[in-house]
Amino acid sequence: MIKVNRGIGRVLKTVSVCALLAVPLAACGPLQMPLEDRTGNDQWQDTQIKSGILGEFSKVDHTYLMDVNIDIWEQNVMVTGMVDSKGKYYDVMSLVKQDNRIKTVYDHLVIADQETINAYHRAEDEYGKNAVPTDSATQSVSDVWIESQIKALLLAEKGVSSVNYRWQSVQNVVYIMGEAQSDAELEKVLSIVRRIKGVTKVVSHIAKA
Repeated sequence: MIKVNRGIGRVLKTVSVCALLAVPLAACGPLQMPLEDRTGNDQWQDTQIKSGILGEFSKVDHTYLMDVNIDIWEQNVMVTGMVDSKGKYYDVMSLVKQDNRIKTVYDHLVIADQETINAYHRAEDEYGKNAVPTDSATQSVSDVWIESQIKALLLAEKGVSSVNYRWQSVQNVVYIMGEAQSDAELEKVLSIVRRIKGVTKVVSHIAKA
């Protein structure tokens, strides 16, 4: 494993993982993330950790791939989503924690009955990414819609590097992680997310550089 210290990583953040690892461009594909404020080594480790967790999910129970979200920033793992039993909850968390490269696990996995989980997925399919219920007093805004709004608003906001953040909305609660370069950026990001229609709570694991 090639080690790249944080200082060098910040100066060379326009260099892709492929370049750092001296491998062909076609072999890296989506691993190229030149604008992130993570070192190439961090990007590589995070990708490997996530791939390993998803691989374990696929071997143990394919429903985990649909019901559980895994987001990683600098070996810190955020787990969100819903499962329908305590047994599945402990199974998922056990699989997540197997990799000794993980620094911290932010556990936001919810135990819900299968009916609630099915209704949740139906709502996502019905509302889609761009649909907002017309009667917000009686219906919840789609989590997928909330997530798409976060992406669009952070991308458009000056002074915010949206590629440094990972987020999930579960039952209108937004969980967000990543790295802000200043107090001003941190406050701006949280303020934007809190103002989005339908968001009931924001849980932040954003670190400061």
